[in-house]
Amino acid sequence: MRFPQTLFFITPLNPVAQQGLVALVAYATNTLSSSEMMFCRSLFIVPALIATLLPAPNHAQDWPRFRGADGNGVGKIAGLPAEITKADYEWAIKLDGIGHSSPILWGDRLFLTSFNKDSGERRVECYDCASGMQEWNWVTPVAEHNLHKYNNFASSTPVANAAAVFIVWGSGKSTEAIALSHDGKELWKREWTAFTSDHGFAASPIIVDDVLIFHTDSVEEKHSQVMGLDPATGETIWELERVTEGEDDKHVTSYSTPTVLNVGGVNTVVVFQTNDGWKGLAPGTGEVAWEYAGDYNLRSVGSIVSDGEMVFTTVGSGGKGKVATALKPGKSSEPKVLYELGIADGLGYVPTPLIHDGLLYLWGDGGVLTCRNAKNGEQVYEERISGNFFSSPVIADGKIYCGSRDGELVAVALGKKFEIVGRSHLDSGMNATPAIAKNRMFLRTDTHLISILGK
Repeated sequence: MRFPQTLFFITPLNPVAQQGLVALVAYATNTLSSSEMMFCRSLFIVPALIATLLPAPNHAQDWPRFRGADGNGVGKIAGLPAEITKADYEWAIKLDGIGHSSPILWGDRLFLTSFNKDSGERRVECYDCASGMQEWNWVTPVAEHNLHKYNNFASSTPVANAAAVFIVWGSGKSTEAIALSHDGKELWKREWTAFTSDHGFAASPIIVDDVLIFHTDSVEEKHSQVMGLDPATGETIWELERVTEGEDDKHVTSYSTPTVLNVGGVNTVVVFQTNDGWKGLAPGTGEVAWEYAGDYNLRSVGSIVSDGEMVFTTVGSGGKGKVATALKPGKSSEPKVLYELGIADGLGYVPTPLIHDGLLYLWGDGGVLTCRNAKNGEQVYEERISGNFFSSPVIADGKIYCGSRDGELVAVALGKKFEIVGRSHLDSGMNATPAIAKNRMFLRTDTHLISILGK
């Protein structure tokens, strides 16, 4: 008697599971040939046994990098108050250091970087997300380098996978990439010389298709590099150099974090650098799938955002976004320009935009929120919130939240109708972007790390 074909329509297995499945099928085949009754019973038993051999479900980690798993700032949480008071804090701890980097999570561990002015040391810190208890901290000296007056030496957000947490930052005139185990043990460290920047280091790394990807700049040597490393060893898989060609052209440092776009089932890493424009890269090889030069001469600070079909970013200066482009890439060749926006269109400079349910939200540094149609750029509303913002907005429990440098967490309703639904007072200013996981929102202010548990 033959097995039904559907019995073997299962997901791909790892090698150990494959061996186990082969043994199971051989056993079942020999046994079932002697009895139709046993075959019938096996229709219920074999799938259950096969299920025990399947890999454990790979539950997507909610917030392993800057602005969440896909970098788009949308979190899963229920029962989050629009206005938050200290009574809503699950816990709050005072931080022994400063930093604009955002918290990230993997499993029950929350990771954060900070800089201690007194000791001149940087730290990677790990906390239990449910209790706020510190599990470990890893300390290293930092060689100072040029900084913008609002920047500091702990501005880039880490990224994590199941094996490690990865940090990329500048030290003196070098770029450092470091891997730490989830228990705080150093696994590897790499260093590249000739990092120089106008405003210091801030771009965050990401992991795509098991490749650690980040970019760094050298203003003095007028080039930037996009790096793809093996997360397990730190070895270089690929490297792409982006040179400023004109002798009289200034090399403008990029601070935007790359994003990933899936086109036709294939992941593409999207990077932006002022002097060289946009590029879509194959994450495994660094090969350029598409590019768009545009006409840019201003700095990219807010990160690239995507809705799964298009990508959008802004460039600007002096606390204002002044130029923005929305592109729709294909698998190859130059992407389609959907629309471009200018200084009068409510662009942000530092805060990264949001795209959700067909709407593009532009949260301006000076406290103006502009909502546009994400497909064509047409304005839906433009309203003043007031305040000064470097944090990027996130979506949680059907609301948009953004923290201000003035110490206020503002909540705005999603949708085409503007409404401020909450203003929460914080003890200090906020530059970092919230993290959302485990039905919690984690806030990093200038002085504290705070957990708010959904109800």
